Amino acid sequence: MPRTAASPSPEKDVSTADGDSQHIVPALRRGLAVLRMFTRDRRVISLPEIVRELGVPRATAFRLAHTLEADGYLKKAPHSTAFQLGINTLLLGFEYLSSQNLIEVARPVLEDLRDRVDASVHLGVQDGAEMVYVATAPSRHRLRSNVMVGERRPMHAATIGWVLLFDSSLQDLRRDFRGIDLRAQFSNAPADADALYEQVQALRPLGYVAFRARFIPGMFSVAAPVRDASGRIVAGINVSDYESIPAMGDLEGKVKDELLRAAAAISRGLGYRTPSA
Repeated sequence: MPRTAASPSPEKDVSTADGDSQHIVPALRRGLAVLRMFTRDRRVISLPEIVRELGVPRATAFRLAHTLEADGYLKKAPHSTAFQLGINTLLLGFEYLSSQNLIEVARPVLEDLRDRVDASVHLGVQDGAEMVYVATAPSRHRLRSNVMVGERRPMHAATIGWVLLFDSSLQDLRRDFRGIDLRAQFSNAPADADALYEQVQALRPLGYVAFRARFIPGMFSVAAPVRDASGRIVAGINVSDYESIPAMGDLEGKVKDELLRAAAAISRGLGYRTPSA
């Protein structure tokens, strides 16, 4: 006797018609639909928005969001009941980044730069008001920068964070840093988003940012942005290590020059061409 189709759910089905729909898990698809609501320009989403846009009851939206939060794919936005993407969503994206050539292109360049300057090298991307390290090439010195892939730093307290903000508007920074005390951990940080914007824009014409123990005692760092084929800044690369490492004595000389060449090489590998090219 032919199997009878299940009764349709009273909730709006976020899926489309499938040729083999009996194998589709609606709850999983709804959870993925929640994650797809986030975009580069929409980093915080509230429960009522999930209810409205997915057409599900509030109880269902709550269970979806709570499950994603419990598993690390969502987290509560600062000073809010709304949600933003969590670290596990980023970890899932590492394979996607690799498939899009960022890490694949960057890896040999990072290692070559590490060997050329004899200091530690890192690659990072933006996640709201934070930056996340997605690749590293530690130096071979016994005392060296010990940054792990997946480690997060405040954007306003890291050289990579500053170069990632080169193309950001004042409105972008006010949105990303809303409700955040930039000086809560770092007394020498810019006072607020407006001050951060002014300081970043003052350094933008140089094409790099250099800090000498500004936020971490004894740590020197210089960073430059990486652009994709569209010209958008998609990552930042830095040379960062203890001031006792010989190379750090020439931070804005040879080290900076080698860094800029490496950032340009990664950008070319991603399809970026300078306007004059």
